[in-house]
Amino acid sequence: MRISTQNFYSGSGARLSDLQAKVGQTMQQIASGSKLQTPSQDPTAAVRALEVTQSMAVRDQFGKNRESLRSNLGQVDSTLSGMLDNLAGINEQVVLAGNSTRTNDDLASIAIVLKGQQQQMLGLANSTDSGGNYLFAGQQSSTQPFQSDASGVSYRGDERAQLVQVESGREMAIREGGRALFPKDGSGKDLFAQLGQTIAQLQDSSLSSAQRADSLKALGQSIESTQSALSGRQTSVGIRLGELDRLDDLSGARLLQSTQELTGLQDVDYNQVLSDLSRQQLSLQAAQKSFQMVSSLSLFNYLG
Repeated sequence: MRISTQNFYSGSGARLSDLQAKVGQTMQQIASGSKLQTPSQDPTAAVRALEVTQSMAVRDQFGKNRESLRSNLGQVDSTLSGMLDNLAGINEQVVLAGNSTRTNDDLASIAIVLKGQQQQMLGLANSTDSGGNYLFAGQQSSTQPFQSDASGVSYRGDERAQLVQVESGREMAIREGGRALFPKDGSGKDLFAQLGQTIAQLQDSSLSSAQRADSLKALGQSIESTQSALSGRQTSVGIRLGELDRLDDLSGARLLQSTQELTGLQDVDYNQVLSDLSRQQLSLQAAQKSFQMVSSLSLFNYLG
């Protein structure tokens, strides 16, 4: 079979071009530190690297959600502690008012203190987060949940929790309703209503201790039920904060695993790639010498 000069040059040129391209590609890998210069180099690895990168991006967003939720729950926890402290102060004034030796002036002073504590509790119930969203308004986070007018304090939020995704398949409430924080008694009165009634009676000097006793007792019971509700919510917050810590640990382990996998898919193994470069350069040099030798042959070389 006779090989024409044209076929020789064409085949040899293609071979040299391919070897030069491989050397150039390997040198690019060394320079960039990445062995995936183009998806066509390793389609399977390229697809997997994209999947891992997207998974890491989603996990990063979950982490940001957990960070935001932790900050919000921290504010809720602090606010609930303030409300419980306020409640303890209210209870102290109720005990003082129940002492039959108190004068009308004493009771009027207690009423002033209770009025201030009522306003403080109202302010705490209307607390907002760093973004100006009300903590205890449920999904109506832009609406002030506890509003006061001549008829008393009414709740204007809702009881629907506002959820945020903190992990694949796991959502947590970042904001909840506040109506349940102030339970109503059998007569339909909550802490604010009972405080209002008690304050009015303490300011009425015409009433006797016996006449005020029922109101003070009802307020004491409202304090107990409100304390239970606030403590229950605080316990719920603590449980969620603990779960966030565990999710952070789990996510950190998965992130490390993904990072290691991505490194294996993308990053250059310098020992391997330098060995490949040396082998490719030797192949290229051998092919160049072979091409030069064969292309320089003439009829006289053959005759000789």
